Amino acid sequence: MKHAILDVLAEIGIVPVVRADDEREAFGAAEALLEGDIPVCEITMTVPGAIEVIKRLNKEFSGVLTVGAGTVKTLEMCERALQAGCQFIVTPTVNLNVVSLCRKEGVCVIGGALTPTEILSVWEAGASAVKVFPAKAVGGPHFIRMIHDPFPEIDLVPTGGVDLNTLPEYLKAGAVFVGAGGDLVNRGTLKQGTFREISERARQYVAVIQAVRAESAKLS
Repeated sequence: MKHAILDVLAEIGIVPVVRADDEREAFGAAEALLEGDIPVCEITMTVPGAIEVIKRLNKEFSGVLTVGAGTVKTLEMCERALQAGCQFIVTPTVNLNVVSLCRKEGVCVIGGALTPTEILSVWEAGASAVKVFPAKAVGGPHFIRMIHDPFPEIDLVPTGGVDLNTLPEYLKAGAVFVGAGGDLVNRGTLKQGTFREISERARQYVAVIQAVRAESAKLS
């Protein structure tokens, strides 16, 4: 299952990171992303009622929306998220215990890391992919390219500061897909309830990903 989910995420090209102040905002964000042609979302465990949001999304959009849990910092968090039916787990930092549990359960896990040593450690521990966070703070696409060159076998997922302007460079630098937060799922927009803006922003991200892939296909 974990390889199938990773393939889905790679095909979509982006995992939206949903941080919200309540369940209504988080659920609305997921709906808006789906409307904007991004059928995946990462509900962070910092969202009040995150587990209930994950359960509801799985119930109402089963087979349509791929739902994951993010900011998973402990084994207890991971177990609760898995029981809620999330299809992938994302950690913010190196957490080999969570990676080990997901590997045992056959669940896709994107383990957080930053330095080359951390990235290799998480990958060797069995992570499905490695979340490089916060990518922007250490050089953005340039850093991803420098990591990708010696470690082409590692599936890198840059997260933290990804926006429409840097998205193409991250993909060209070797990212298997990216994680996008505030630029895609804006907290102010959520609070105002203007979810159409998130759908439109999602379509813009999809268009950029498709353009980069079309260009790459021409060059290959």
